[in-house]
This record gives sequence, C-alpha cells and structure tokens, in this order.
Amino acid sequence: MFKFDLSRIFVTSYCFIGIFSCSTENPASPVCRVEPQQQQNIQANAGCLIRINDEMITIEHRLTDKLDIPGGTSEGNESAQCTAHRETWQETGFNVEVGKLLGVKDNGFRFYQCQLSGDFTGKIKQFPVPDWSADEVTAIKLKDPFVTRDTDWRYPDELIEIRAMFNQIEP
Repeated sequence: MFKFDLSRIFVTSYCFIGIFSCSTENPASPVCRVEPQQQQNIQANAGCLIRINDEMITIEHRLTDKLDIPGGTSEGNESAQCTAHRETWQETGFNVEVGKLLGVKDNGFRFYQCQLSGDFTGKIKQFPVPDWSADEVTAIKLKDPFVTRDTDWRYPDELIEIRAMFNQIEP
C-alpha cells in the first residue's frame, strides 16, 4: 500500500524554495547612466546630490547615525560619474542619471547632480533600505539641507558646500 508522507513533501518543497528564493549577494549594479553632454573620463570617489523640490535624498550611516549623501569609493578604472551612479544604487537602490558636476572637495571627492526616474513628488519622506545595503545604511530620507545642523552630518564641514551645491540644482 502506498503511504503519502506529507512531511517529506514539505521538507523537499522547503529546501527547493530555500535554494531558489532569496539571495544575500548584492544585485549587479545597473548600467551607468550619464547625461551625454556631461560625460567625463575622470577617476575619483564621488556621490550624488538628488533634489526633490526643497529637499534632498540623504542616507544615515549605520555606524554613526549621521546624514550623508549617497556616494563612495571608485572601483577599478570606472569614471567618477559611474562611481556616483554605482554607489547611489548600492546604498539606496535608486537607478539615477548622473548629470553635471556640482563641486569637488579638497580630497578630490566629486559631487554630481543626479536625477531619479519616475514621479517623485516629495510626499514620501522615508524610503525602504534595500537588504543589500543594510550593513551600511539605516535610513534613506528626504531632508532639507537648510534645516539640518552641521552636527547632523557625517562630515560636518561639508554642510555649507552641500547647501551651495543644492542651490545650483533646479527644483
């Protein structure tokens, strides 16, 4: 007589689902998107200023709980613009288009104006943190840079520069 063992099917199904479901690896970054008239071939660490109305996208770092813009260290021989694009993707999950250069710090870090695709109206003030960036980022929020204090920022000396660059971006 054939005996139907439901527990075996459940275990087999569970293992099958476990093998093919979620992955802990970072997804591949999308292809770097740079406005054609803004393309440069300069290698440097870089980040994105993303303005939505009178606020900008900020991240909060896990270790410091301080604000920062999405950005980071270049890899290989990628351009600074592609570094800004990749780092923004890795930290926020946003596939931005990198535009004009807004400024360069003394250490060579480059700030770019970046655009989000889609209808971002500013009604949403906090965005979910992608699983792959949760080791580094605790929050993704819209912030008015003129309401924040320098002590709110990971690099307090950057706030005046960030405000000036923010004002260069059309709302």
